Amino acid sequence: MIWLVGCKGMLGRHLADKLEIAGISFTASDIEVDITDKKAVSSFCAGKNFSWILICSAYTAVDLAEDEREKAFAVNALGVKNIAEISRNSGAKIINFSTDYVFSGDNKNGFSENDKTGPSSVYGASKLEGEKMLTSLYDKYFIFRISWLYGPHGKNFVHTMQNLFGQKDELNVVDDQFGSPTYTGELADFIIDLIRSDSEKYGIYHFSGEGMTSWYEFAVEIYRLSIKYGITSGDVRINPVDSSRYPAKAKRPAFSYMIKNKLFNTFGYRPKDWKAALDEYIGGMKTGS
Repeated sequence: MIWLVGCKGMLGRHLADKLEIAGISFTASDIEVDITDKKAVSSFCAGKNFSWILICSAYTAVDLAEDEREKAFAVNALGVKNIAEISRNSGAKIINFSTDYVFSGDNKNGFSENDKTGPSSVYGASKLEGEKMLTSLYDKYFIFRISWLYGPHGKNFVHTMQNLFGQKDELNVVDDQFGSPTYTGELADFIIDLIRSDSEKYGIYHFSGEGMTSWYEFAVEIYRLSIKYGITSGDVRINPVDSSRYPAKAKRPAFSYMIKNKLFNTFGYRPKDWKAALDEYIGGMKTGS
């Protein structure tokens, strides 16, 4: 049996879809099970023989976290700690999802799993603390650092851009922050295969689309594909601008591209080029696939 934690989030909902399609039995929970309360976690797990726990719950309000540090750390660190401590008794394998924000963003060549971390935001610090909690308390874990997540469920950059394409004829998008988008469908498929193989290749891994891009280039490609597949009509001009035009409370990493050689060397899997994954997603919007 699998426990899917945070089943109503962007990734959690897509994982639930994929688990159902795969015919894999799972129990799903969201805010009704407060993972920041160890007694609540223990009570929920009592009598259940979980073999895998997928932690998709997260505090992801990057700017708000600067003012809600305690809440961010409660969900992203304490919640993971509670699940890890309960799992030590049951032996359940844990999959936790972290972020590129654990890095400082000062390496133009990209970050590997062994590179020094140095988050510059409360959100990034809380996710890194969650990593530390899990790795120090338990040994049956997989941590996947992901970035720029998008998919069919919930609010994300792809949907935001497509909505704006229908409202405006000109948009400004920052072009001095670099990373790589992650499609929830591809990530979910990989997780399903990991579970099916009952893998024990524990550790920290990076998972995102191949190839580095900027938010501006990402937006341009979303527009091109949306036109191609008839999702968007009309002429929209997209302008590259410096991030100083849009000051935010939380500092974003300028370069947060994650190198995924460890993923390939361990599992023989290399994520799709980010443009190919985006094409697959937007192309499927018309058919609902």
